[in-house]
Amino acid sequence: METSPVSTEEVKGDLLKKQEKLFEEQVMETAGLTFIALLALFGISYKYYFAQMPDFTEKYVWYVLYGILAVVANATAVYHLKAYRNAVTCMTGMMIGMTIGMISGLTFGYLIGATNGMFMGSFVGVLMGVSTGAWAGKCCGIMGVMEGAMAGLMGGTMGAMTSVMLIFDHINLFTPFFILVCIAILAGLGYLVYHEHKESEERIIKPYSFFLFFVMSLMVTTATVFIMIYGPKGGIA
Repeated sequence: METSPVSTEEVKGDLLKKQEKLFEEQVMETAGLTFIALLALFGISYKYYFAQMPDFTEKYVWYVLYGILAVVANATAVYHLKAYRNAVTCMTGMMIGMTIGMISGLTFGYLIGATNGMFMGSFVGVLMGVSTGAWAGKCCGIMGVMEGAMAGLMGGTMGAMTSVMLIFDHINLFTPFFILVCIAILAGLGYLVYHEHKESEERIIKPYSFFLFFVMSLMVTTATVFIMIYGPKGGIA
C-alpha cells in the first residue's frame, strides 16, 4: 500500500502549529505564575506592613488587587503581541497600538484616579497609555506609534475622569465590571493577532524570559501601589 509523500510545506505548517500551541500555553503559564507571585508578595507586605496603616484595608486593598490584575493583563497582552510582530499587517499594527494604549491608559488612569484624584490619575494614565501604546504600535511604523500615543492620551484622561465621577456613585460595583471588560478586549486583540499569524508563515519570536516579565510586572506594580498610597491626593480622593 503506497503512502503519499508529505510535502515540505505541510511539515513546516505542522511545526508552526505546534510552536504556536506551545507558546500560547507558555503565555498563560507565565501570566498565571506572575499573578500568583504578585498576590503572594502583596499578602506578605500586607501582613507585615500595610495592615498597620490606618484605613488601608478600607481605602486601598481592593484597588491594589485590581492594580495587580491590570498590570498582569496589560503585560501579558504586550508579551503575547510582540511574539507575533513579524506577521501583523499595517492595519493590525495600528489596532494593536490603539488597543494597548487605550486599555493601559484606562486601567491605570481609573485606578489611580479612584485613590488619588483627577490629576494623578490623568498623569499616570497618560504616561502609561502613551508609552505602552506607542511601543506596542511601532511594529507598523510611525502610524502605529501615533495611534498608540493618541489612544493612550485619551484613555489616561478618560479613565481618571470616570473613576472620579463614580466615587460617590457605586464605584465598588462598577470597578470589577470595568476591569473584566478591559481584560476581555485585550483577549480579543490577542485572538485577532493569533488568527492572523496562523495564515502566515512567520515564526514566533519569543519576546523575553519569564524572569524579566516578572521583574517588569513587579516594578510597575510597586510603583503603582506607591503612587496610590503616597502620591498627591486630590480634593475628592
